Amino acid sequence: MQGWLSPELVQAIGVAVATVIGAVTAWQAREVAKLRARVVALEEQAATDQQRFRDAIRLIRALQRHIDELLAFLRLHVPGQEPPPARYRIPATLHEQI
Repeated sequence: MQGWLSPELVQAIGVAVATVIGAVTAWQAREVAKLRARVVALEEQAATDQQRFRDAIRLIRALQRHIDELLAFLRLHVPGQEPPPARYRIPATLHEQI
């Protein structure tokens, strides 16, 4: 029993445990660094996507106004003739934005 509690054995076990803890901590630090880099990239991408979405909404609004103007022009200059119905549908998710 005395041999199991020798200072050298306790020290060796302590060093082994500290090495394992150090390895796990280093692995976690690498993983955290990777995740932080991914978060930064995703935040940048989200900002870019948001700007592109705003630009697309502005374009859709302008095109819708242009369509309305063309329809009014056709109705004024070609009475009795209705333009063909639109073959597109604005998704419900965009109605609020437009």
